[in-house]
Amino acid sequence: MNRKLLKRILVTSAIAVLGVSTSFAALVTERDQSVDTAPSVGMYRFQVPAELQGPYNSTAVANLTTSMEKEPNTLSMNVAHVKGNPSESYVVEIYKDLAAIETHRKSDQYQAFVNEVGSKLTNRKVYDVQSVLLFEKKDALSIVNDGKAVVTLTEFTVDSNDIDTVQRQYELDIERAVRDDAGYKAGYVLRERNAKNHWYVIQIYSDQEALTKHLNSPGYRFMMSQIQGSLQNVTTKVLDGDILVNHGGQAFVRP
Repeated sequence: MNRKLLKRILVTSAIAVLGVSTSFAALVTERDQSVDTAPSVGMYRFQVPAELQGPYNSTAVANLTTSMEKEPNTLSMNVAHVKGNPSESYVVEIYKDLAAIETHRKSDQYQAFVNEVGSKLTNRKVYDVQSVLLFEKKDALSIVNDGKAVVTLTEFTVDSNDIDTVQRQYELDIERAVRDDAGYKAGYVLRERNAKNHWYVIQIYSDQEALTKHLNSPGYRFMMSQIQGSLQNVTTKVLDGDILVNHGGQAFVRP
């Protein structure tokens, strides 16, 4: 599969699920990008109208859980909404490569999701991101509407001179939390493809208690003491985890 075709696969994925305009899609397709062999990440935000929230959830459950059963190269799929605002939904998907995205987009369960709700979502945003760190517990995760799971989404800009330090500190903290904290399920650090010092950190917890434990841990406190002066414009959203599924075992660190 050649490079241009791979880029078109990625853009077509975004168009199908979010209804991105064809002019924007053409711009993304044709721009020059270096080939990235890291796991491929899709990150989206959109509004779910009140009348669609039931169908959105049910078709998303079918789509994501079936994909975990049938697609070994679809590595992680996560849906969460802002606490107190179920209409503002975020999706983070991780695939082994772009070919895995193509396989997923052709699946029956994905097509059913698109046909029922995909084109009706509003206030759409596609994040053009790459993976920096991806860590998960070894065992597969399957949380579906349990009413307890918490996801944090932190966004910030890193001082360009301190990127290596910030990456290393996050690596140490997330790796330790995945290993030692039962309630810490996964941590993903992403960056903008064309603004590599603009980062997103997604962390998945079994419940609020697990989140509080992590924030109060010596490892997290040490990390923040080392990097807080290197971060600007930090914002954190606390999300209710709706559907959080993965095969488990990811341990990717961008060289």
